[in-house]
Amino acid sequence: MERDELAEPQDVRQLVAGFPRLSQDRLAGLLDGPRASDSRVDPAQQLVEGTLWVVLEAAEAHRSATLPLEDLFQEGSTALVTVVHGLDPTNPLSPDQFLGRVRQAVGQVMDALVAEEEAARVEDLRWAADAERLFAAEAELRLDSDTAPTDLLLAAHLSWPVARVAQLRVAVEEARSQHDVELMDILGEIEGS
Repeated sequence: MERDELAEPQDVRQLVAGFPRLSQDRLAGLLDGPRASDSRVDPAQQLVEGTLWVVLEAAEAHRSATLPLEDLFQEGSTALVTVVHGLDPTNPLSPDQFLGRVRQAVGQVMDALVAEEEAARVEDLRWAADAERLFAAEAELRLDSDTAPTDLLLAAHLSWPVARVAQLRVAVEEARSQHDVELMDILGEIEGS
């Protein structure tokens, strides 16, 4: 299987259906090494293709609104390939040991993706809350002095480092600018109707 096939946003269920599960006997033969397999077909490729169902099961179990099945499947497939290419031909695994190793590697990759996604969500919420605090502080200080407060004044008011205030101002301005671009696109579509 070509690596590019996994990157396509196609229905991975159809892809996996094209590579049926290996029987226990066939899996044992492939794990026993090249001497037990058909030398015309790469045993590693057969192991990967015949074990994609494990990756699909894990991807379906881990998917969410922010982690699409295709992305999870691609990352899990990479873990599967790593396991297959890391097999020691002098110390063959049983089919159960192999499947256990694949499930563990794929599960670890997907658990890490879920953890990264959750950390990013928490960080986004923190940035949003801090942006709201910054906006409120800026409005409050502007009322007091009738001029725009400096980053230094805002930082002192919020007990934040000046760098945090500057980062948030840039992020808010970028978000505002992006929102304006999206709004203009929408208005352009409405006018074109």
